[in-house]
Amino acid sequence: MVDRFRKTFHLSRSLYHYIWNTSRSKQIAIGILTMVLAPLMMVPLELQRRIVNQALPDKNVGLLFVLGGVYLAVVCFQGAIKFWLNMLKGAAIETIAREIRLRIVGRVQRHTEAGTEVRTDLSAGTVVSMLAAETEDVSGFGGDAFGLPLLTGGTIAYVAGYLIWVQPAIAILAVVIYLPQALIVPVTQYSINRLARLRIVNVRSLGRIAAGGGARASERAVPSTGASIVQRIYGLRIAIYLRKYALAALGNFLDSMGAIVVLTIGGYLVIQGTTQVGTLLVFISGLNKIADPWNELINFYRSVSNTAVAYDMIRTQLDDGSAEQPVADR
Repeated sequence: MVDRFRKTFHLSRSLYHYIWNTSRSKQIAIGILTMVLAPLMMVPLELQRRIVNQALPDKNVGLLFVLGGVYLAVVCFQGAIKFWLNMLKGAAIETIAREIRLRIVGRVQRHTEAGTEVRTDLSAGTVVSMLAAETEDVSGFGGDAFGLPLLTGGTIAYVAGYLIWVQPAIAILAVVIYLPQALIVPVTQYSINRLARLRIVNVRSLGRIAAGGGARASERAVPSTGASIVQRIYGLRIAIYLRKYALAALGNFLDSMGAIVVLTIGGYLVIQGTTQVGTLLVFISGLNKIADPWNELINFYRSVSNTAVAYDMIRTQLDDGSAEQPVADR
C-alpha cells in the first residue's frame, strides 16, 4: 500500500474532489443513511401535537399509549441510524488521514532514497505539522463533507415545511429571524480564513526553528526568533477567537429571538382561539429542531473554509508538478 501511495504526491486542487476520490464508498453510504434520517426529524413533532391535542383532551388512554409506543420506536430507530452514521464518518475520517499521511511520508522517503536533501520548506518541522494538526483538520472535515449539509439542510427543510403547514404565520416569522446570519457569516469567515492561513505559516516556521532548520529566506524580512513567532501565533489566535465567538453570540441571540417570537405571537393566537396549546408547544420544540441544525450548517460553512485553507497548504507543499493519480476508496 505504501508503494502505491508513494508514486503520487500531487493532490487534487479541489478539496471535495479529493475527499470523494479517497472515501467514495463511505460517502455514498453516509448520504443514503442521511436521507433516511432527515425526514424522521419531523415525526416526533407530529406525535407530540397529537398527544397534546387529541389523546389528552379526549382522555383516550389507548391512543396515548399507541402514540407513546410509536414515539419510542421512532427514537430507537433514529438512535440506531445515528450510531451507524457516526461509525461510517469515523471510518471516512481515518481513511482520508491515512491517505494524506502516506503521501507525505512517501514524499519524504523519495528524497531520502534518492540521496537528496528535503527542500527547506519541507523540513522536519513542516512535516510534523502536516502529519499532525493539518492532516487532522482535513480528515476530520472529510467525515461531514457530504453527510452534514444533507442532514442539516434536509432537517431544516422538512421541519420548516411541517411548521408552515401547521401554522404559517408563526413559522415564517421564526424562520426570517435567522436570515441576518446568511449575510454576516460569509464576510466574517473571509477574514477568519486569512488569519488561519497566516497562523499555519507561522506554526510551520516555529516547527522549523524547533527542528533546527531556522526560517526560510522569504521569512527573514520579519522577526523570526522563536519568541516573536509564538507571539504572532498568539495574536492571530486571539483575532480568530474574536470573530468566531462574535458569530456564536449572534447565533445565540437569534435563537432567543426565535423563542420570543414563537411564545409571543403563538400565545396571542392561543388567546384569540385561532390555534391550540399543543400547536404552540410543537412550535417551541420545532424551533429547536431548526435552530440546532441551522447553527451546525453555519459552523459547517466555516469548517469548509477553514479546511480548504489547511488542505491548500498541504497541497502546495506536496505539489512537485507530477501528474495527478487519485486513489479511489474501494
